[in-house]
Amino acid sequence: MADYVIGDVQGCFDALMELLEQIEFDPFEDHLYFCGDLVNRGGKSLEVLRWVYAHQFCSDVVLGNHDLSLLARYHLPGKASCNSEQLKVFEAADAPILMDWLISQPLIIELQRFVIVHAGIYPLWSLQEAHNHAEKASAKIQKNPQKFLKLMFGSKPTQWRKDLDKVDHMRFTINAFTRMRFVTPKGRLNFRSNGHPDTTKRIQPWFDFNKRVSIPKHILFGHWSALGYFSNADCTCLDTGKVWGRELTAMRLQDGHLFQI
Repeated sequence: MADYVIGDVQGCFDALMELLEQIEFDPFEDHLYFCGDLVNRGGKSLEVLRWVYAHQFCSDVVLGNHDLSLLARYHLPGKASCNSEQLKVFEAADAPILMDWLISQPLIIELQRFVIVHAGIYPLWSLQEAHNHAEKASAKIQKNPQKFLKLMFGSKPTQWRKDLDKVDHMRFTINAFTRMRFVTPKGRLNFRSNGHPDTTKRIQPWFDFNKRVSIPKHILFGHWSALGYFSNADCTCLDTGKVWGRELTAMRLQDGHLFQI
């Protein structure tokens, strides 16, 4: 029996099947955790969604920015153009079932020794604060998807404050969990840079922020393909850029062993 965390699949269904074969995945013995971004760009997002939905008894998922984008285009038709891969999902007979399932997925999963998110945990939040903000956002998106998703897009506010109004609070929460990479020396989210940390000077990866609140569990995240596989004492990035021609990665939680396709 083993638990595995898998980085961004982004519609790369064939690679996912190869990876599961490599780890000799047994759905009745093992468990999978996905770091978000199941969909987009890889060509077979519908197949990925169907497989994970069918295996939800042995799989858990956190939402990523591409998952939320798919949900927004589904619930707000006409607001933004869809690519062919998204249209294939929407035209499928089981689209309503898959979209209802996807929108019910959380922004954070906490295990005994690990925390799983898509992009990261905002460095000025404690683990309890992160849970509270995630749960509030999840409740709102499930209660009124059209209203929530319509207001979700945008890169402001960049600075966290406890007195943010409801819309700004929601948008900051979503951006922190699903889009964050860099922060400024004052803790502002920076969305202008998405490359490797070595290419930047005045901003820091969220996990290197010098005033970061200590999180008592190891954070597992994806989202940052330019960073690739990265691990330190506090966190591990598992987005190794399969959709860009590199690898799809799984990490076995029991011993940290990596498997890649």
